[in-house]
Amino acid sequence: MRPLWQSYFSSADELVGYHFDDFETAAKLAGEYSDTLAKDAYESGSKEYQDIAALSARQVLGATQFSGTPEDPILFLKEISSNGNFQTVDVIFPAFPFFLYTNPRWLAYLLEPLLEHQLSGQYPNDYSMHDLGAHFPNATGHPDGRDEYMPVEECGNMLIMGLALANALRYDTDPAFVEAKGVDGARVIPSAKRWRQSVDGFGMDLPRGETKLSSTPKAAEKWLSRSYKLWKQWTGYLVRESLIPHNQLCTDDFAGWLANQTNLALKGIIGIKAMSEIADIVGEKEDAKFYRETAGEYIEKWQEYGISRDGTHAKLAYTWYGSWTTIYNLYADSLLCFHVDGGKNRSSSGYDPRSYTGGRRSGKQPRMESQVPLQGQAYEAGKKHGDDGVFIPDRVYQMQSDWYHAVLQKYGLPLDSRHLYTKSDWEFFAAAVTGRKTRTEILTSVAKWVNETETDRPFTDLYDTEGNGGFPGIWFMARPVVGGHFAFLALERACGGKAVEALGFLDKGEPGEVDVELALMRDLSAAEQYDDEGWEDL
Repeated sequence: MRPLWQSYFSSADELVGYHFDDFETAAKLAGEYSDTLAKDAYESGSKEYQDIAALSARQVLGATQFSGTPEDPILFLKEISSNGNFQTVDVIFPAFPFFLYTNPRWLAYLLEPLLEHQLSGQYPNDYSMHDLGAHFPNATGHPDGRDEYMPVEECGNMLIMGLALANALRYDTDPAFVEAKGVDGARVIPSAKRWRQSVDGFGMDLPRGETKLSSTPKAAEKWLSRSYKLWKQWTGYLVRESLIPHNQLCTDDFAGWLANQTNLALKGIIGIKAMSEIADIVGEKEDAKFYRETAGEYIEKWQEYGISRDGTHAKLAYTWYGSWTTIYNLYADSLLCFHVDGGKNRSSSGYDPRSYTGGRRSGKQPRMESQVPLQGQAYEAGKKHGDDGVFIPDRVYQMQSDWYHAVLQKYGLPLDSRHLYTKSDWEFFAAAVTGRKTRTEILTSVAKWVNETETDRPFTDLYDTEGNGGFPGIWFMARPVVGGHFAFLALERACGGKAVEALGFLDKGEPGEVDVELALMRDLSAAEQYDDEGWEDL
């Protein structure tokens, strides 16, 4: 497949010559985007966030390559440093806030190759594929179905991104992309007379300030309908497998395989909820009703299985007592407008941190029976929020915001209780749905890491939160996942600005005080009190 520039220029010399002569226009376009980003990031966070976003934007685009034709453009992405994977779904996912902010259509260009390949029947599994090939730029696929095994992860990722893109097409989110037709003196490309720099004559891009696509929700319906078979197939897998995930990898594959992952299960359940909205958009009302009800049932059970007995934190895994995790997948609940007041996305999900018991990592499955909750301070405080009707209740957000405040380290928020390393993309996902003070603390700690640590390497997304803030034995660098640093900016544009507004309850007071050691000891006591009698073999 040819690179996109060959649709406009007959030779590399012609390409270079054009851009040399057009430098003034290109510089103006780049400057306008940089100025917009600087203003938005400063208003969203701080001068430090402004710097982090500016660095991250360049790194994301450095990992991409436009290809296809003007009529059917596509965007390819390389994983970089972690391996040579091509169009990795769980690398696109952490990066996708950048694309939602900058130009949602670019997200469509990223997803199209994955959708087209799987619609062609060349991938044999009923869950979403992990990548298009192990050696960029060779999109050889995985006809044997033996790609990296992250079934719940990738199904959830595709459904969440699919609905996020559809929402961006349905509603004007004022993306930061600026079209060249508003720039005086933009040169005509000699071999494609009707094209100018960054001008999309076929209306595939969403120009800043225009409402052409925002006023035509049919564009979203058409895009979703074409791949409805896949959306439904992947959701069927999640209905079977996401509530209690078997032993598998999540996107943080460097941490190893693990069963009953709380954060992974949440992604799958939100994926089912996303499918209920996708089905509704395309007019499949019966499907929409089924998936909405299923997601509502699952999220109630998830709260029972995944939250500590005293209601202070989410566990790393249902069966791992005395553990905790960063549930960065909570971000998708807000981004997809499931937490916005008054909309049809509100469900009747309630919150009850009733527990179950058993060995910490026994590999056994919880019974569906309940115990009397400890009903600690977090639980009692949560009852006062009056969040009936939301998909994921306010008090889950409040619980995690308070917990992150309590476990924050010198250079950031650790990924979970197993190690002190973190992923910066997930820190921003998590921080975006916390209270303002906790969010500022996390942002400041990441900025401190950027400013104080010394390296001659590109921006990493995996580092230690204590010590010298170095690499934890794995050298990730220059990866496009830093698009996740745009999580604040993407959320502020979501749901017509109401996504952030709906989280205002988090700023009504100071973060709650949590005794981390005591909370973990209480959770461990559940395992000691109820050995294997409360469990069934998998």
